Amino acid sequence: MFEVRLLGPVEVWEGGRRAPLGGSRPLAVLAALVVHLGEVISTERLVDFVWDEEAPATAGALVATHVSAVRRALARVGTAEVIRTRPPGYVAELAADRVDARRFEELLAAGRSLGRTEEAADVLAEALGLWRGRDALEGLGQSFARIEAARLAELRLVAQEESFGLALELDRADGTIAPLLAHVAAHPLRERPRGQLMTALFRTGRVSDALRVYQEGRAVLRDELGIDPGPELRAVHQAVLTHDTGVLGTGRATRPVPAPRSGRTRPAPSHLPPDIADFVGRAEQVKWATELLRGVGDTGRTAPPIGVISGRSGIGKTALAVHVGHRTADLFPDGRLFVDLRAADTTPLEPADALARLLRAMGVDPDTLPSGVEELTGLYRTHIGHRRTLIVLDNAAGEAHLRPLLPPGPGSAVLITSRRRLVALEGAAHLDLAVPDEAEALDLLRRVAGAGRTGAEPERAAEIVALCGRLPLAVRIAGARLAARPHWAPGRLAGRLRDERRRLNELSAGDLELRTSLELGYADLDPQERRALRRLALLDLPDFAAWIAAPLLGIGTEEAEEAVERLVDCHFIDVIGVDGTGLARYRIHDLAREHARERCLSEESAEDRTAAVQRLAASWLDLARKAAARGPGGAARHFPEPAAVRPLDPETEEALLARPAAWFAAEQAGLLAAVTHFADHGMARTARDLAGALIASSAALYNQFDAWSRAHTAAMAAVRRGGDVEGEAWLLAGLGQLRYEQDRFEDSYSYFADALRLFGERVPDGSAVALAGMGTARREQARYAEALELLEAALERYGDTGDVGARAGVLYGIGYVHLEQGHGPRARAALSGALALYRAAADLHGEGLTLRLLALCDRAEERYADAERLLRDALRLFTGLHDTFGVMYTEQALAKVELRTGRTAEAGRRLARCLAVARERQDRFGEALVLRTLGELRLAAGDTGGAREPLELAAALWAELGLPLWRARTLWDLTVVWSADGETERARTARAEALEVFRSLGGREARERAGDEVP
Repeated sequence: MFEVRLLGPVEVWEGGRRAPLGGSRPLAVLAALVVHLGEVISTERLVDFVWDEEAPATAGALVATHVSAVRRALARVGTAEVIRTRPPGYVAELAADRVDARRFEELLAAGRSLGRTEEAADVLAEALGLWRGRDALEGLGQSFARIEAARLAELRLVAQEESFGLALELDRADGTIAPLLAHVAAHPLRERPRGQLMTALFRTGRVSDALRVYQEGRAVLRDELGIDPGPELRAVHQAVLTHDTGVLGTGRATRPVPAPRSGRTRPAPSHLPPDIADFVGRAEQVKWATELLRGVGDTGRTAPPIGVISGRSGIGKTALAVHVGHRTADLFPDGRLFVDLRAADTTPLEPADALARLLRAMGVDPDTLPSGVEELTGLYRTHIGHRRTLIVLDNAAGEAHLRPLLPPGPGSAVLITSRRRLVALEGAAHLDLAVPDEAEALDLLRRVAGAGRTGAEPERAAEIVALCGRLPLAVRIAGARLAARPHWAPGRLAGRLRDERRRLNELSAGDLELRTSLELGYADLDPQERRALRRLALLDLPDFAAWIAAPLLGIGTEEAEEAVERLVDCHFIDVIGVDGTGLARYRIHDLAREHARERCLSEESAEDRTAAVQRLAASWLDLARKAAARGPGGAARHFPEPAAVRPLDPETEEALLARPAAWFAAEQAGLLAAVTHFADHGMARTARDLAGALIASSAALYNQFDAWSRAHTAAMAAVRRGGDVEGEAWLLAGLGQLRYEQDRFEDSYSYFADALRLFGERVPDGSAVALAGMGTARREQARYAEALELLEAALERYGDTGDVGARAGVLYGIGYVHLEQGHGPRARAALSGALALYRAAADLHGEGLTLRLLALCDRAEERYADAERLLRDALRLFTGLHDTFGVMYTEQALAKVELRTGRTAEAGRRLARCLAVARERQDRFGEALVLRTLGELRLAAGDTGGAREPLELAAALWAELGLPLWRARTLWDLTVVWSADGETERARTARAEALEVFRSLGGREARERAGDEVP
């Protein structure tokens, strides 16, 4: 379920996935919109919210950037539509129950309206359970956040004090004393909880303590405020002095003890292990189990309540069951029985042995016990049938071992813990126990290590919890290590845990050892499950689809999916969501993965491990090559031929590649992890091939450059270690393409030039790619003569038999240069050749690009009808390809045609869409181009004032990008604005600067503006 959480650090969750919201500014933008849920917040108000009184001059533009960042983060969990653009700003559109703060307020109101009832207490407990931190909107220091946090904090205090009052009304005084002590200590000036604490102490016979609480309160009020307690608190004090039970109540009546059944005084057995004193969190899970057990003895039942708590090793299954057992002890006057169903590290306890233990616990003479399972089962059911007993069956291995141990009727209840889900157990309710949230895990670390230890370095404490994967056993061990070493700062332990290869060794304290717990879970698996887990753990994949198990294990995809799902049932693998292709994504917990990798290194040969990961790489590469060819970005031209490919079955392949960009998006993080693995393990060729796949991935996904850069850096180190000169050259070419996509054209040229030097004459296709890249970089820089020379050299190097798509791309670049130089016939000739080659290669993306450029030729010659026809053809192609960039750039060109033919309203709407896309994709060139066109639109309407801002922003962006020709074109437009505003000298200087740039670069404006000399 999608949820925005404000009651603690601001977070967004979808199911088990948290959206990575990034920096503090995007977080503040989201928080401001959600605090004002459903309200349109103007850009100006958002600036005030985010920067208070210290907004920079560009704050308005930065708001749009931060909104885009929030949308991208939300898109990763599938909910980008939450933040919508609504002039004059933005609005958060989601149901109130998807915001924990709103749900808290609704539950508080509901609880207060229910009167003094059990239901009201439960509702208030649910409301308070939503809080995850000490304060709401933690980490945000803006005024709006502080005001909202203060408001919610007051409501939280009200809810806590209402809850304490209900507990007293419902005769639960003994259970309220500890929380009231903490509450009064934290809020010593609040008189109502102090009176509640005095009442609870009086009811439990602690009159002197109640009087001391009053004296302390009176002293604090006098010292801090100079006043005496109010009338209500004084009335409670007087009632304590006079033992007035009419005011204070008498406390819960003593429960009558039932007479012994047989005249014997044997105590009811209580075999539960001691409750954990520092048990923390798990409020929802405790509530689930408690409500389940309260069904015991229900007259409408004919079977016992049975709860199965399942989860991975170290997650806290047993601790939860024992804690709930102690909390509900009064429901089971005939005893609480506990049996660990694992007799040894690898051998489950046989049903006969478990039955014998249970019977002996109920007082049956051991000498009279039969030996067979059937007879033992009958005797057990006879003895348990008339009792009200809680039975906790710990570490269950399977359903068959459990069935003989279940009571026959509704009088008793059963809690079962298991690493498996036990879905075949009839009539059972199931709870899958996940890792606690960060706040609960930090609380556990504080309680075990000591608040003073973790409070000294809160960031390192948070890192320790993260490195433990929030696994309770691991966090407890880490806390115990800190407690045992008072000379260690938390940062020292965090540093030792960072090395994942030694992390399991570090997580050991006394008789607590995480590896032992993980080993028990591993031993529960059958041999095929163990093999699957070992292989899936090899590559450190952050998440994966089930199909990857097929090449890793050398099996079919259906069998692979079944193997993965069996590991899900055993809680070694989590389902974390569904990717854009419609497939489930899975993840292995970090510590379980490290243990499984250890087992793989010790149980499998290096040859088997290498063959498995190489099969996976070959499948990835085959899919990536095909996805790139189908993708919207024409990325196949930048994807060198891999050394080996391994096709999947046609049905799986078609399902994965139906949406190529979605497949790349899902696999990108895994591909990056794989590049790192292969580079680190000396498989340089595979590393560079996979890095090539990430070029295609990033091009298809638009501006996802971090993975591209990191993959090339890792692969580059590997090929250099191995002396692979050609591989280094291809990776340099890939980095050149990356810099080009990032609009860093001089860096792009340098990388391609280095690649050309390494390719030399030995790799003609590679040198052609490098020359084309160098020419394209120079083309973007408007260094047209040099660009033309390089592009023609690339075309010659490809020859007549070279890659069709690559030759088409070079001809496209040559046509672009001729168009910019004002050589229309030459441009048409080159572009017509490119169009024919793109069509021959069935490259729809290249065809769309070329149609757009041919339309610009028509537009330059004022053949607007022909230009519009070609642009609409291109638009259809890009729309069909789901190519957002292609659509945006074509719409910009079409808006310019509409502008020149007097359709300014249509042009304005089209440009607004374009600007939103460019900013969302962080395409600075596209943003500058659209801004300049918006300025031209407003100039055409005579609105020189409205044209100033977009034109000046565009000019600044061109300067940042190092594109003097485009800046000069924008300055030319700005001379009209500045002249109209009386800035004559500024306009004159800009005009002269623009003319000089036109002449020096040889652009078409050099001839078009030849008569426009500066007076």
